[in-house]
Amino acid sequence: MKKLFLFILFSVSVFCKAQIISLDQISQCDPGNCPDYSSIKDTNNRLDKFVGIWKGNYIDGRNYEFYFVKRLDFSLYGGKPTDMLIGRIAVKNSNGTVLENSINLVDGETHFNGLEFDKNLTKYQMYYSGNAACNDKGYVYLSFPDSNNLNQMKLVFMQDMDIVSKCPDGYKTVIPDAKGIILIKQ
Repeated sequence: MKKLFLFILFSVSVFCKAQIISLDQISQCDPGNCPDYSSIKDTNNRLDKFVGIWKGNYIDGRNYEFYFVKRLDFSLYGGKPTDMLIGRIAVKNSNGTVLENSINLVDGETHFNGLEFDKNLTKYQMYYSGNAACNDKGYVYLSFPDSNNLNQMKLVFMQDMDIVSKCPDGYKTVIPDAKGIILIKQ
């Protein structure tokens, strides 16, 4: 009887323990309705197609270089370990003046981190926080306009809508707000 009790106790503890779930599974969860989990894994290697150096420019002459690396079991701010993309960015204006450069920052300091896929698994959402004092922060969405061409990616930044009063007149977000930039894989 004692052995049976220990077996049942062990079985319950194993099945009740938080589990590892995939990026696919977490993308299908509604907020507050996800299973308890200990970490999120990229079991289908969906992040791999985003990894690398991507270049593009915007109509105002700004030139962009985005560096995306995949990190396994990465934990931000004490959160649960997650497989995610870490982004780095280098931006120059049309005169060659550097507007932003986070290329040499360590992973936890880039302020450009992956979150999750959309429910259709076609867009990957990240969070970027460049100059937070000027509300230069928000969600970045990565997708492929043509799923058969993984050398051309679309990036869209959606600025958070906070009230800011510390920015200089004429300040522009580093990544244009609500405008797509087409990037080419290098």
